[in-house]
Parts: sequence; structure tokens; C-alpha cells
Amino acid sequence: MIGIIILTSVALLLGIMLVLTDLFINKKDDKEEEYLKRLPGYNCGACGYGSCSGMAKEMLNNIECYKKCRPLRGDKLKEMEEYIENLKK
Repeated sequence: MIGIIILTSVALLLGIMLVLTDLFINKKDDKEEEYLKRLPGYNCGACGYGSCSGMAKEMLNNIECYKKCRPLRGDKLKEMEEYIENLKK
């Protein structure tokens, strides 16, 4: 009986450690999520980054690369430019 309790406790602790490690390793930047929300979401790869997610990651290094996105037009483009302008303030 004591062996089952010990084994269950160890499994519970290892499970908690795995979840916390996953949260720490796979942590996404809030800015990346905000950029991704403002991109068109076509994942066409016309910008050269393969997907909108790739573009959002690159925007963390070079904020001006959103201009390479060909489908980003109209209201979405204005929204992206306003968001970037607010970041610069």
C-alpha cells in the first residue's frame, strides 16, 4: 500500500514539473501574438517567411518587415500601423 502512495506521489510531482517546464519553454511573446492578430492570416508565404506566424516572429526583430505582406491592406494595414505607432510612443 505504501508503495502505491509513493509511486502516485512521484508521478504527480513529475507531472507538475513537466507542465511547468512546458509553460516555461514554449512561452510566446505577447507582442508576437498581437502582431499575429493583426496580420491577414492567409499563410500564403508571399512575404518570404512561410506563414503569418513566421512573419510575426520576424517582426520581433524587425518591426518594419510587415510591409512585405502583400495581402495586408485596407483596415488591417491601418490597424497594424496604428498598433506599431502606439508601440513607438
